[in-house]
Amino acid sequence: MDEPTILTAPPSDAKRVYVLDPGAFHMTSQIFTIDGNNSELLGMTDAGKLPHVLLGDNGNFMAVPSTVYNRIARGIRDDYIEVFDTRTLNVIADIDIPEGRFLTAVMEHMATLSTDDKHLLFQQFSPSPAIGLVDLEQQKFVKMMPIPDCYHLFPAPNQNVFMHCRDGSMLQISYDNEGNTQQKPTKVFHPEDDYLFNNPAYSRKSGRLVWPSTNGKIFQANLSESGAEFLKTIEVFSDQQKADKWRPGGWQPVAYHDDRNEIYLLADQRAEWTHKLPSRYVFVIDAASGKQLRRLELGHEITGIGVSQDDKPYLFAVSADDATLYTFDAVTGKELSSIDELGRAPSMVFLPRE
Repeated sequence: MDEPTILTAPPSDAKRVYVLDPGAFHMTSQIFTIDGNNSELLGMTDAGKLPHVLLGDNGNFMAVPSTVYNRIARGIRDDYIEVFDTRTLNVIADIDIPEGRFLTAVMEHMATLSTDDKHLLFQQFSPSPAIGLVDLEQQKFVKMMPIPDCYHLFPAPNQNVFMHCRDGSMLQISYDNEGNTQQKPTKVFHPEDDYLFNNPAYSRKSGRLVWPSTNGKIFQANLSESGAEFLKTIEVFSDQQKADKWRPGGWQPVAYHDDRNEIYLLADQRAEWTHKLPSRYVFVIDAASGKQLRRLELGHEITGIGVSQDDKPYLFAVSADDATLYTFDAVTGKELSSIDELGRAPSMVFLPRE
């Protein structure tokens, strides 16, 4: 018999794509590593229930907070973090954390890396709200940091992180290496009847937060160590488009390109309260003016999108129905390639930011 050979992936680039298949709440999940330049599958990583996919060092490592039980779907719970080398997919760190990681669908920003990749933060919902602090350099859990009833984690430089609170404000949290915090709220930036999607777009590189609502508004902020600068709200759709029932929709419905300052929003003609269903179109919006630049017809029922952060960007669109990742030219909208058989219900895509 031939001796098996395990290859090493080429170095990560802006078009390295990671597709998460959480299996529609199954107890195990898969993360597919794909060369987005040619839709070539490079490898697969197993994870537990509802993991997060966090890419650090320009995609050179992947940290995955995960949860398993000793009797598959019951028994003793174990929460942990695995750190993978993205060229070999070998585990380079395995860090135990307290049980209580927030398990609710897969919300991208319930865990995050710090902007310098030195820390990982994860959200605890029970028994009380808190943020778990993990030191990646020393490969150890540090502390649960108590917080009020706020959600999502958006990191800013010099060990700051912002959270979204129930009253429509944000909470800025500064933390030291031992997990001691200083916390201060921002002003309210959206009313309670503007219902926000679970998965906004956020750039650790620029600090730009892009958060669409289910009725077609986009709220933006620049987050930094000095605080939150809230920008003018964008109304995505014209009056005629609203009359024609254009609304955003999808599980991962928005992406943002830093250098082009463009917002990519999944949308379709749909009934109210169907905002978690797939969409067939992407509206590209100028993030400065709010102007619609173009509308891309994808031709597939798309669940989640991401855009590569280079000067010739690709739009990556995953379909849970088709178990397929489709690749488009982000400027022309031309479909370039696809790769299928990506698990059971792949729903989210992740790309490094260079």
